[in-house]
Amino acid sequence: MEIQKFIDKIRQDKKLMIVLFVGFIGVMMLVFMSPDSEPNPSTEKPETQTVSVISSTSDIEKMLEKKLENIISQVKGAGKVNAVVTVGSSGEYVYAENRKKENDSDSMSEDSEIVIYESQNGTDAGLVISIKSPEIIGVAIVCEGGESSVVKAEITKLVTSLFGIGSDRVYVGNKAVN
Repeated sequence: MEIQKFIDKIRQDKKLMIVLFVGFIGVMMLVFMSPDSEPNPSTEKPETQTVSVISSTSDIEKMLEKKLENIISQVKGAGKVNAVVTVGSSGEYVYAENRKKENDSDSMSEDSEIVIYESQNGTDAGLVISIKSPEIIGVAIVCEGGESSVVKAEITKLVTSLFGIGSDRVYVGNKAVN
């Protein structure tokens, strides 16, 4: 019941809805912006800034691979690194819902609908309350220091901690010398 009151309050208070929307945009920007990229001041318009959402699993895999290669290359003894990340899905948006329960003497029914708000540019959108991260299926790392059991253990520990997956989903191997 508290959630329903909160959602009703958001619907009635346009300022609160704008504050929540701006906060959501800020969080999304932090999540999807790479720390090593710098904005181009000539193309940046803060009042109309939108969040780009990664739409395909291959885009997510490429982004994760690049970041993973960057961090693993900093592990002592790793050397040059190549990474392959396999994801099972591109993630999932969880939307706020209005739920109505009706109890008759004989039956109970539940009806739900996604909470829709009108953005500043006039378009309707569902109110996202959380975003579930993509499921990591497996990670393969090939690096110059991959023959060292110490380097393998460090990289495996890093990857399992980073992605919250078991070590059975991580392969670390030695990079062939050309």
